[in-house]
Amino acid sequence: MNDTLSPAVFTFCTLLALPAISAAATVPGDQTLIREARAQRDARQWSQAIQLFSLGERRFPGQPAFAYGHIMTLADAGRLHDAIERGKALVALRPDDPDAHLALAYAYGRHAAPYAALEHASDAYSLAPDRAYVIRAYVLAQQDARLPHSALQLADAHPGLLSPAQTRSLQADAAAHLVRAAMTASRGEADRYALADQALAMYETWIPAWDALGPAGRADADRARADRLQALSARRRPRDVVAAYEAMRAQGRPIPAYVLDDVASAYLALRQPEKAEPLFRQSLASQADRPQAAPPLQTEIGLFYALTESDPSLDKQPQLDQATESIPVWVYHKGDPARYPNAVKLEAALASAMATLHSGRTLQAQHQLDAMVELAPNNSRLRAARAQVYRARGLPRHAEADLQIAQTQDPRSILVMQEQAGTALMLHEPHEADLLIDDLLARAPEDPAVQRLADDRELDGKAELQVTGAYGVTSDSPVLGSRDLSLESTLYSPPVDDHWRGFAGTGYSQAEFEEGNAHLAWMRAGAQWRNRDITAQAEVSANRYGFGTRAGASASAEYSLDDHRRIAATAALNSRDTPLKALRHDITSHRFGMSIHWRGDERREWSLAVSPSYFSDGNRRIEVDVSGRQRLYTTPGVRVDALLGLSASHNSAEDTPYFNPKSDFTALPMVELTHTLYQRYDTRWEQRFLVGAGLYAQRDHGSGALYQIGYGQNFRYARNFEVGVLLSGTSRPYDGQRERDFRIVVSMTYRF
Repeated sequence: MNDTLSPAVFTFCTLLALPAISAAATVPGDQTLIREARAQRDARQWSQAIQLFSLGERRFPGQPAFAYGHIMTLADAGRLHDAIERGKALVALRPDDPDAHLALAYAYGRHAAPYAALEHASDAYSLAPDRAYVIRAYVLAQQDARLPHSALQLADAHPGLLSPAQTRSLQADAAAHLVRAAMTASRGEADRYALADQALAMYETWIPAWDALGPAGRADADRARADRLQALSARRRPRDVVAAYEAMRAQGRPIPAYVLDDVASAYLALRQPEKAEPLFRQSLASQADRPQAAPPLQTEIGLFYALTESDPSLDKQPQLDQATESIPVWVYHKGDPARYPNAVKLEAALASAMATLHSGRTLQAQHQLDAMVELAPNNSRLRAARAQVYRARGLPRHAEADLQIAQTQDPRSILVMQEQAGTALMLHEPHEADLLIDDLLARAPEDPAVQRLADDRELDGKAELQVTGAYGVTSDSPVLGSRDLSLESTLYSPPVDDHWRGFAGTGYSQAEFEEGNAHLAWMRAGAQWRNRDITAQAEVSANRYGFGTRAGASASAEYSLDDHRRIAATAALNSRDTPLKALRHDITSHRFGMSIHWRGDERREWSLAVSPSYFSDGNRRIEVDVSGRQRLYTTPGVRVDALLGLSASHNSAEDTPYFNPKSDFTALPMVELTHTLYQRYDTRWEQRFLVGAGLYAQRDHGSGALYQIGYGQNFRYARNFEVGVLLSGTSRPYDGQRERDFRIVVSMTYRF
């Protein structure tokens, strides 16, 4: 924010008081010399003016006006040390002389020491509170020391003290000071918003008034418009920031460099990274032209996210890491031997961790934040950031534990409450999520993160349609037949009483076998119940497969022990998983199952399932499946996973009309590569490559190699629509004969 008055402004304003100081201290005998010295000073002939003031001091030692002029002219000439030393000596000699204090204040002002200048201007005001030029100098010294509110209050108490231009400048400084305070992270959120609103109210009054002045008020109005952009940014109103910025551009008004970050951040919040990127670059270029106390970290962070959102497939993090490496861990203050933690370094480390998360390297991001939380366990921002990482890794209960600690440290933090609301939605706790989101919407309705939470809640409250279909061409497989087709659709209702959903569905499957075609058509309806730990559903169905309509029923329940372990049980009467070839012969089955699922995080998981089936022909089948996934490689645009599938089955009967080996075993390790073709926020288009080679062993028929390849694409739009397709080819033996299967699988999910 450009609200710092340069020493030159203070100097100019103090010069206005100099004639009054001099006139009050001179006598007719020295008028000629003082006028000549002052004329040389006005003409910027510093050497000649200094000589004349020095001469006056020697000739008229009882007239202090020459000492005042000497001190101030030394300061004008850049001999600041000499000016300050002379000023100190004069104040020591004349401690009760307000003009002596003003002369020393002038020297300090030219030395860019506004607080020392303010001290002596304050002393002068204490000695002569009724003199207009002393009051004016005190007001301007307060303004130069960044105390515009006190200065404005004093100026308002003395109408006519300042010129209209000086008054507008002071008013603009007062509003800018509020904005700067509203942008201070250490303040509470409620205080920041209140300060920003107070500044915005000032701008609503002053900008039209200054516009009405025409050319005289144009510069002040333009500055106020620019500062208003920062006030809107501090109030988290990105749409208003962009609207005001675009209006300024359309009107041809100047856009100062210090607001570019705020405008760029607003564009980024509104998901327009292509507009944000050039503004961040322009801001960096402007900062490179002036000395920096620290690297322009926030600008580098903003540019990183703008580039990442524009093209997520490229890794932009090295640019950000390079910008933060030069930031020291400790800072030292002049004259103080102690070292102090560098707050900018903390911001850089946190930004690096979140950038790592944004790049898809979730494990590294967690390691970074683990180390930071260990060093600063009472920092609620760090815990909220780690909670975000936990949620990205599918560990909501870990996030909840961190947020409970963060809440005790900063119970009204918007950042903490945002993460709490997101965690509650993830854990299917809608009542808690509603309370948090409603509070956030009341406090920060324009905040993009809050708006996203509101969208997430709305999405959770929608109906959901799931459709799947598969078509396969095989070489007359004894398991699948040939030209098999299956279609299924299920419609879930919006949630009822927070946890319930009703559903209904229908489906059809068919296949060709040597002895003829087989088919199954069904309709089903049921209810599902979900909370943070349990998901359960039950259904009834009507199944038709050529022997009339048979009633079926199934139930399932899944219980999450924690973020890592989950157990599940299923039971189905007249199961639709019965092989089609068995149904063709009017053989049905009841199927049951138990499973244990372990999920370390989004990178690795394992499951074990045991499923016995009881066929109506007396056959008893038991199936055991083990599956696992392990992440091998991650970049922003590519993921590589190792997959392993192990399965075995045993059947009690041997002579059945459907494929029913006495026992068999399958082992299929695979590698899956997922490549992001396009991503823009919630819209993503990916392609997948699958390749695997394993073994199939069947009792009495030996073993043979098993091969599988696949290619698929998945497209997700705005989180409420997703469609995927997978083409696969498999070569494997059945009953000692090699079979080949080519299959296409399509799935779609739509929420409305």
